[in-house]
Amino acid sequence: MKTNSIGLLELGYRSGKDSITALNDVVDYALHAERLGYSRFWLAEHHYSDIRNLAFSNPDILIAMIAGMTEKIRVGSAGTSVPSYSPYAVVTNYKLINNIFSGRIDLGLSKGVPESEHTKNLLNPDMLEKGIGNVFKENAEEIHNLLYSETEKNEKQGILIPPYGGLIPELWYLSSSLNNVDDAVNLHANYCVSSFHNNGRFLQDLEGKKEEITRYKDSFSEKNGFVPQVSLALAINLSENHIVKSDAVQESESFKILDLGFEQLFELLETLDEKLAIDEFILYDTEGDSDRKTANAETISNFFNLQSIQHENAIR
Repeated sequence: MKTNSIGLLELGYRSGKDSITALNDVVDYALHAERLGYSRFWLAEHHYSDIRNLAFSNPDILIAMIAGMTEKIRVGSAGTSVPSYSPYAVVTNYKLINNIFSGRIDLGLSKGVPESEHTKNLLNPDMLEKGIGNVFKENAEEIHNLLYSETEKNEKQGILIPPYGGLIPELWYLSSSLNNVDDAVNLHANYCVSSFHNNGRFLQDLEGKKEEITRYKDSFSEKNGFVPQVSLALAINLSENHIVKSDAVQESESFKILDLGFEQLFELLETLDEKLAIDEFILYDTEGDSDRKTANAETISNFFNLQSIQHENAIR
């Protein structure tokens, strides 16, 4: 496989455990991910009202906690609900923790918002008045400007976000298609496609998508002066009895979960790597049992020799 980077996505669900125990399991999973050579550990923001034992909703504090307990693995949000928060508050948090932890923090830009109208109103009443799409566009542009127009914002508007002149967190545009690559170019954002949102439509037809990814990278490089990364997120069920353990999460998000054995997964990643020429896979293992989830991560790491690859990258 040409792609030599695989990351993990975490939603904070553990079967039959209370929230604090699940939270401890999430942290342990992240520590195992670094030991096993995974490139990233992403945590997805979500605001479920029907799953009462979730470890977190907004993962910002947990991201900082995990970054402080690891040394090499990238840690971030996939993603932050951009319409829900003040861009200033988002940038203040992510810029600071990115500089505390040596540039290892990713900020995923997501259109996702809570299903509950009451929760939406608590987070940002503008979502209901202006529309989610409009608020996302405005807030995403402001996040970009606060990060990439720092001097102008400070001199003309008196805005200062410490550390001044510090490292900018990696921005990631999260989408279920390639329809937003031009927006990502303007936002200096790498691109992650979720194959499990939108009922898994992205994987139904791959024709022309490799060329579209190449066009995005070329346009991005020409405008911004560096080559972006493209990742593909997959939701997988590797249970031997092929029963998804996190049914509640699946139902709430209408995820398209791939019901696979390990050999099928490995073959699929090889095929997708060849057809799409992406830089990284992000795997969301829907397994609800912590021990089995960690064992799955170890099997995948061993097959792709992730520990050796990360060691080689570290000494270059």
